[in-house]
Amino acid sequence: MLSTFTTYQLYTRDQSRVLDRIASDSMNQRLATYYSENIGTVETIDEFMGDYRLYSYAMTAYGLEDQIDSRALIRKVLESDLSDSSSFANQLSDERYRDFAAAFSFGTTTEEVELVAQSDAQTLAMVDSYSEHRVKAAQAVAASVNYFTTNIGEINTVDQFLADDQLFSVALEAAGIDASVASKSFIREVLTGTKADEMSDKGDDRYLLLAAMLPFEENGRVPADGLQSASEINSTAYLYYQQKGLEASPQAAALQASYYEAEIGNIESADDLIENPRLLTVALTAVGLDPSVETSAFVWNVLTSDLSDSGSVVNQMSEATTADATRKQQYIELAKMFQFQTDGSLADGDSAQTAENVTALTDAFLEEYGGAAAEDDSLSASLYAANIVNISTVAGFLANSTVYEYALTAVGLDPAEESKSTIMRVLRSDPSDPSSYASKLGNEAYVRLAAAFNFGSDGELAEVRRVQSETAQGDTIDRYLNLLEDDEDKEAITEAVQDSQTFRSAMASISSIDEFLEDTDAFSYAMKAIGFNPDTQDPDIIRKVLTSDLSDPDSFTNALGIEAYQTLASAFDIDAFGNISLATGDDGTDVMIDVYFDKVLGSANTDFIEAAQGILAYNYAVPEVATMDDFLANTTLVDFALKAFGLDGEKLTSDELRAILTSDLSDPDSVAGKYDDTRYLEFAAAFNFDTDGTIERDVSRVQTVSDMLTTQDLYLRQKMEEEAGDESNGVRLALYFKRVAEDITSVYEFLADDALLEFVTTTLGLPDEFSSSDIDVQARNLEKKIDVEQLGDTEYVERMINRFLAMYDLENDTSGTDPALSILSASSSYI
Repeated sequence: MLSTFTTYQLYTRDQSRVLDRIASDSMNQRLATYYSENIGTVETIDEFMGDYRLYSYAMTAYGLEDQIDSRALIRKVLESDLSDSSSFANQLSDERYRDFAAAFSFGTTTEEVELVAQSDAQTLAMVDSYSEHRVKAAQAVAASVNYFTTNIGEINTVDQFLADDQLFSVALEAAGIDASVASKSFIREVLTGTKADEMSDKGDDRYLLLAAMLPFEENGRVPADGLQSASEINSTAYLYYQQKGLEASPQAAALQASYYEAEIGNIESADDLIENPRLLTVALTAVGLDPSVETSAFVWNVLTSDLSDSGSVVNQMSEATTADATRKQQYIELAKMFQFQTDGSLADGDSAQTAENVTALTDAFLEEYGGAAAEDDSLSASLYAANIVNISTVAGFLANSTVYEYALTAVGLDPAEESKSTIMRVLRSDPSDPSSYASKLGNEAYVRLAAAFNFGSDGELAEVRRVQSETAQGDTIDRYLNLLEDDEDKEAITEAVQDSQTFRSAMASISSIDEFLEDTDAFSYAMKAIGFNPDTQDPDIIRKVLTSDLSDPDSFTNALGIEAYQTLASAFDIDAFGNISLATGDDGTDVMIDVYFDKVLGSANTDFIEAAQGILAYNYAVPEVATMDDFLANTTLVDFALKAFGLDGEKLTSDELRAILTSDLSDPDSVAGKYDDTRYLEFAAAFNFDTDGTIERDVSRVQTVSDMLTTQDLYLRQKMEEEAGDESNGVRLALYFKRVAEDITSVYEFLADDALLEFVTTTLGLPDEFSSSDIDVQARNLEKKIDVEQLGDTEYVERMINRFLAMYDLENDTSGTDPALSILSASSSYI
């Protein structure tokens, strides 16, 4: 008869081979296959407990096979809310019940999932995209505008113009004509003949505008004084921005300011100013008035008012409400900037404005222009958020102009040019499927649009389709954090990341310094990052700090010489319009968040900072994934996930990752299964890729794939322990302790588990009377002998097991000489 020690060695020397042998047993194989094929169809506790093969398999896996008939008890366990410390499962002393309950989610799956057109994360991503669309689109358009302004002056004939596709496109689209379908022979007749008049007679004045914009002579030559003056080139460029819906862009604003500075000197009367809509728009915007609601006649009366006359139009304006008083003050500021007489003329030698007032007005325009644009974005976002919650079908999406225009603009599509039938088919598509309608259009914007909403192929609401469920995402981050040893470090990193996400979320809706100073979350975060108490900071000082030019040694911030303020100023970008945004470092990360991590985690703790940055980047990367290619191309996301699952050292290629992620995890011969390493299975199970590479929608399952794999693994280990127990109960106890040791956090767990209690009393040679003493006395005795904190140390656990095996053989008089008996003659100070 083999000794307990020798038998134990046979089971543990190559445990994977033993498990494979047990798994290949025909009965175990059939049970495992049945479980994997059917657990996903279960929706209720009754269905689960009513299928004896599923129920008994799971109970056996968690070591509860002797409680299979205790159905009332197990039902209460499965119904328990483990987040509630007073729930039934949490009140039981046996950890196995909590582990069993944790492996299923009957409580959450019985609740009806609310289907929404967009999740909060999807809406936030769309708002971020919309806020960036003007800048991104204007940057793209600016290249065409710059080409036009640089080269239009080189044109001498209409043929030269028609031959230059870029000039042709900008000019026609500035006039509102689609250059992609326009006939160049027809445009030649417009520019040199009578076609513009003929089209005007038919009610289409676009061609008259084009002909006036490019006044070629009948012979196709450029007029002697040139095709366009500097002012006319500016106007064409501005019209082009307007046609592209980008009149609120910084580039268009710069054109407006430049035009104003060039043309205001030509104004000889108030009538001249009123009749020039571009000049009037700049002037009204500069003082905060909306040009679209103010009448020209009233503006003329204000500009010609005698401010010293209490009876003048401007002085007689109402101040009944705060809004009225503000509007009156704005008009007074406008009147002060001009030198018109009461009849609208200018005195001899006077210009419409002094040079100082021209500068002041254009500076004010740029500031107000940017603020108005940002305010418009904020209002658009609010209207979108209010409307999207009421969208329940694709038809509803198409019918709601607020949602339709906002969403298309956010992804870079022009709502005016898109076919609604195309958008309908896009929204019904699976963006992760390369053969879907959205994918085949060949435009990434359509894929992004489809991924931003949760519509099924029937146009109705469906579950969210995302590369990783929230639960799996959280589990991946927990695995990453577990690479750190100290729980306090993990908590500090988690808190720092959560604070940073709150900060970034707040900054997404902040467009001005005033809004930043008024937002408690954002302001407090920034002050904590530089080590200051937000309650003691003067907002006026912070405003001056943020608007300082750090490149100027005499600027306010540099003159203060306080490093924290210099750090604060460098963490934000303030543009020419007064808009505030987060500055980014060379590595693309937000400077302010990096400063915050340095402060709260300690700049010397590079591992902590790297972990915090990694988690933050991961959280923002996951919602952006719409396809398998997106996932594989995002090295930040892939590297983080591989490290979390301990696969970062395996040097897996993109093709290998694709094969693993598309494995059928219920098939042991799948790519992930053939590695014979649970890390690969768990990695594949953490993501929602189907076997064809598409992304599955979130489905409410009573057990995740990861939990299913864990259950199957536990079942095999239970069977291995049972088989070992048939040969020696001591081996079974040793294998059981080896499996659960790292999860033991208190000596009371030894006392609450009969198997663990037998293991520890045998190991320590405790008398039978030990278990009859007061439980607290038992605990104190065990605390003197066992270092619970070292139960995660493999070597410590193995020493305990070796001592147990030796003691068990002695107590049970196992025959044969055993090398483990020598342990008894050594010091037992390790426990």
